[in-house]
Amino acid sequence: MKKRLAVSLMLCLLLTSCVSTEIIDEVPVVFIAGFDKGSEGKIKGTISLQRFKPNQEVETRTFQAEAHTSKGLRNKLSGVPKPITIGKMAVMLFGEEEAEKGVLRVLDSFLRDPASGRLMYIGVVEGSAGDLITEEFEYLQGIGPFLQILIRQSIEYGNMPQNNLHLFDYKYYGKGMDPYMPLLKKNEDEIIVSGLALFKGEKMVGELDLEEMFMFTLINKNHKAGLFEVALSDGNFATLHKVKSHVDYTIDNGNTSPEVSIKVDIKANIAQYTGDKLDDKIKKMIAKEFEEKIQKDSLKLIKKFQDLQIDPLALGDRARSQTRQFNFSNWEDQYTGLDIKIKPTVGILESGIID
Repeated sequence: MKKRLAVSLMLCLLLTSCVSTEIIDEVPVVFIAGFDKGSEGKIKGTISLQRFKPNQEVETRTFQAEAHTSKGLRNKLSGVPKPITIGKMAVMLFGEEEAEKGVLRVLDSFLRDPASGRLMYIGVVEGSAGDLITEEFEYLQGIGPFLQILIRQSIEYGNMPQNNLHLFDYKYYGKGMDPYMPLLKKNEDEIIVSGLALFKGEKMVGELDLEEMFMFTLINKNHKAGLFEVALSDGNFATLHKVKSHVDYTIDNGNTSPEVSIKVDIKANIAQYTGDKLDDKIKKMIAKEFEEKIQKDSLKLIKKFQDLQIDPLALGDRARSQTRQFNFSNWEDQYTGLDIKIKPTVGILESGIID
């Protein structure tokens, strides 16, 4: 018995001696990183480090460097006193120029690194990502945590489609689909979501404004949150909230003459109406005019995708799942000229206390 105990203690000592220890208060944590086009073909990287002090205060510092690879940036960040960890990095941003050039030379490094979280948010900044990160905004929790909350709430309670590093990777490598990222911008003394950045492969090729992003989210997948203001033909306005959509794609003759039909069943509540009285007749008018707007704007949106030769709605992948022995080559030849039908149905659930 004593021999077994002695052997067990010896093994514990041997095992623990091989593990390096790090004190959390002393390890700088990268919460956000930005990447811009640098000089001579390099990447300009900006990181915001957070160090947790014993008195529960958080110290935030930013550092910048340039290198040809994102891995090289980690070695060239001057001024960082200790090894940094990216395990808790929550947000990664790209400046517009870098996004238009291609994001894979940065993303590839993080996708290969087991320490990086696949659920981190990624986005494009109108202008420079580095300038946004280093800007002196009055966010007590730091710029990184603020942007993480901003993007998360825009997805959960707003009009932004779901997106993160894992989903971008899936859409980039998947056939019959193209990725996208949220678009952010600095607006005076605050940061806002301004729309959606559209990608063809790894390169940003276009963007959607906030209204277009709402329509895209509505017809892309089932969506359970949203807010939208409808301009009515009588000069009044209605604000719809808790806008929920159930989407059903039907694609016939996928290998020959594809016919695409998108049925969108929408339920919404009226949060505000500028007219005098909101009765059943007015509710039906609001529903009808919202249906017409969805149909008109969605078709315009799809035409924009076709002109850019991108497929963020993943129509190609949907056609593959509904067509036996699907031929991607035939589909790609016909995609830009596809006749697509949108069939929205809007139902008004509640109108609060303004009846």
